[in-house]
Amino acid sequence: MNWTDAFTTQAALAAVAWALLHFVWQGALVAALYAAFSQAAAGAGANVRYAGACLALAVMLACPFVTAGLLLGRPAEATPARELVSAERRRAEAYRSARSLSGGPVGAGASAAAGSVEQSSSSSPQELREWAEERFAALVPWLVFAWLAGVLALASRAVGGLLVVLRLRRSARPVAEHVTELLARVSGRLRVSRTVRLCQSVLVEVPTVVGHLRPVILIPASALTGLTPAQLEAVLAHELAHVRRHDYVVNLLQTAAETLLFYHPAVWWVSRRARVEREHACDDAAVQATGDVLLYARALAELEQLRAACATTPALALAADGGSLMHRIQRLVRPRAAAKTRTPLTALALLLVTLCAGAVAARALVPADASEAPAAAPTSAPAQRREVAITFVNYPGSIYSAQRLTNKTRKLLRSLKANNAKAVAFVNDARIGADDPALAEARVQMLREWLDEGHELGNETAHHTSLYDAGLAEFKEEVIKGEQTIARLAAERGQRVRYFSYPYLNTGATLDVKRAAEEFLRGRGYEIHPVTIDNMDWLFSRAYIEALRREDEQAAARIRAEYVPYMERMFEFSESYAREVVGRDIPQVLMLTFGALNADAFDDLAAMMKRRGYTFVTMEQATKDEAYSLPDNYTGERGDSWLARWAVTKGLLYRDTEEVSLPGSMKQYLVEFQKMRAEKIRAEKEKAKADAKKQ
Repeated sequence: MNWTDAFTTQAALAAVAWALLHFVWQGALVAALYAAFSQAAAGAGANVRYAGACLALAVMLACPFVTAGLLLGRPAEATPARELVSAERRRAEAYRSARSLSGGPVGAGASAAAGSVEQSSSSSPQELREWAEERFAALVPWLVFAWLAGVLALASRAVGGLLVVLRLRRSARPVAEHVTELLARVSGRLRVSRTVRLCQSVLVEVPTVVGHLRPVILIPASALTGLTPAQLEAVLAHELAHVRRHDYVVNLLQTAAETLLFYHPAVWWVSRRARVEREHACDDAAVQATGDVLLYARALAELEQLRAACATTPALALAADGGSLMHRIQRLVRPRAAAKTRTPLTALALLLVTLCAGAVAARALVPADASEAPAAAPTSAPAQRREVAITFVNYPGSIYSAQRLTNKTRKLLRSLKANNAKAVAFVNDARIGADDPALAEARVQMLREWLDEGHELGNETAHHTSLYDAGLAEFKEEVIKGEQTIARLAAERGQRVRYFSYPYLNTGATLDVKRAAEEFLRGRGYEIHPVTIDNMDWLFSRAYIEALRREDEQAAARIRAEYVPYMERMFEFSESYAREVVGRDIPQVLMLTFGALNADAFDDLAAMMKRRGYTFVTMEQATKDEAYSLPDNYTGERGDSWLARWAVTKGLLYRDTEEVSLPGSMKQYLVEFQKMRAEKIRAEKEKAKADAKKQ
């Protein structure tokens, strides 16, 4: 996964947003520490306070990057316990309470009791934190985009300043030889070994340093004629001090901090203090070079009188008028008075208030700490590791473009490889060549690449035929037809097709049919695809590909944004159900629909799963768990996950995955899809009747 793809993932956006939020208190803390340091060092040299300000800015600049990196790279064991057990534990407790109230299997009354149990706990502090987190998650994209807009606005200002600096350099004109000799003499006194040019410019109103690798001191003609040689020497000493101390580079650091962290007033305050202390340090160097405080103070006063009423020096240049000129002069002639400044104390008080506010906000939004883990999840051991196997069904899906199929399949393969996940894709053979030869060849080529990347192919019948609807004889024919392409491709690589997935997860109308189908599949060397995390991702996938076809990027983006939170709720549901049925967490088998959505969203899905403590395993590894040997006597019209099958066989509560609510837009799309499907079925029946009459 390249950095461009990584930044566009939901996990990366969330990490950036959380880093920006955390910087509210981090920046306040750093600024408060600097304020305390500045007050303690009030009697020390300006260089000391300047170094402290630069260090504070560097720490501020690093904080969001470090925080985002920690959030993105947080190991599963560090996941807060609340994230692993929140909703599923409340549901499990609710249903256990409901069963105890009803004294048996849960019916409508018990379900109502369960709902009341859940409702009664909805106002807990943990619920409030989760509510705040959900609202914050919805604001994540807008927060990041607003921050980017601010950064771009500030960056454009910096670029404008750079253009002004380049214009200043172009305006440079040589000065008289005796002025150049004066500069060389002062350079030797300050031990400046670098080559520094001195030029005059009509565009500056005070002496100004521009550039770092090839520094140039620009001086207005009024300073050359209005200052005495001694005063000019003092002013040049100040500018050369900037060059010797590499202040131009530090000024770029300040500009970067102000641009990236523009929303925090503490950054602007510390940056302002750095500029003030930098000018003080250069003033001290100039005084040391000339040996006359009063001479330098008079030079500053004279320079102020010579310049125009308003200076226009860009922020990326270093000018001699930095800071309050009156305060600088007072500091030079009365150094003890400067040590009594109350600014650090005032700033410290203000920043401590900001720090407290940031801490309160962080406590309200950051997940509960580890100290709550024992009460929330007594059955979850700290070293526990979750496992999940990834499977895809319904290949080739609804991608009816060879180019798009190729692009999306390869993107999915890159995501699987980046996340070290091996998957099984279940194929409907008859659909491979149902359109045109070019598309069929692209589909077969993608199956070859799928196998070459170390993944497996499985059989899902030729036409995605339900055992319940077709009957046993037709089902067997469909299984055999479904082997044709995938068996040939696997044999080319010395492999065999091992897995079969029931279309619609339907295993037959009766137990006899179910047993006969299982015996037939075993005879052909198949192992059953046991799905424990069933979901309605097919609905999202269908809506997503339709949005892509009509080039509605806004709708596609909304579907992607709603998809991963829905899938996380499905994980919560399945984890809770597994603990009810099996009594513990088990390796899960996730079923996903092959298509454009899961190709575009798999990185986000993987990040969600890792955050919940999952590592990726193969289906072979997952199904070695003894849970997958539990008896399954479930039959019926509905296709259900193996968790529900085991539960019904054991006489436990049947829980429908529809407990996990769809987003509002998907509910509306489902209604429209059902209407369209009913209309299609009605039209097919009418056509069949008409054909029968003709015959």
